[in-house]
Amino acid sequence: MARKSLVVGLICIFIGFLAGCATNGTYDPARSAGAGALGGAATGAAIGSIVGAGTGSAATGAWVGAAAGGVAGAVGGYLYAEHRNSQARSSQAAAQAYNYTPAQGNVVSIDRVEVNPSTVRPGQQVQLGMTYTILTPNNQPAGVTLVREVRFGGSSVGQPYQTTVNNANGTYTDQVAYTLPGNATPGTYTVTSRINSSYGSDQREGSFTVR
Repeated sequence: MARKSLVVGLICIFIGFLAGCATNGTYDPARSAGAGALGGAATGAAIGSIVGAGTGSAATGAWVGAAAGGVAGAVGGYLYAEHRNSQARSSQAAAQAYNYTPAQGNVVSIDRVEVNPSTVRPGQQVQLGMTYTILTPNNQPAGVTLVREVRFGGSSVGQPYQTTVNNANGTYTDQVAYTLPGNATPGTYTVTSRINSSYGSDQREGSFTVR
């Protein structure tokens, strides 16, 4: 029983590790299309070896490893990379564009979202863009959490992307690349872009189609 518990725990660690890695936004986009399958195969083989040793059954290790590799590959197949965040307008220019006065309080707004290209094939990359504005009465810098979540058929596809940046007041453009695996299901995918801060939050949706 103890050996079985250890095996289960190790499997969870392996899969959890790969799932966490899929959201850190540091992947090489040139490798990302095949990384999920490769990572799944490697993880499955490692888990299979552990299970085989833990249970004394090579056959059990083989099928568990194959199943775990498939799950890990699915999680790791949708990857984010090339995150960029830059200021498009100064606080003064943004305030003028919004006709903003301190009496209005805090403004946290996603001005627009972009998904390019709008039609892709499995294995290709999509650029997820967001332009947002932050204005506060005291012109204080703000810690901002930026989130992208891709959904298909009502369910999340891979792990949502999340990063935190510290911005002065103004308008910013933010972009992250999203690579689909080679076996991505054809259809329309919804991209929800969110911005959260202590001054407020906002979200908008875009979409792209896989053919």
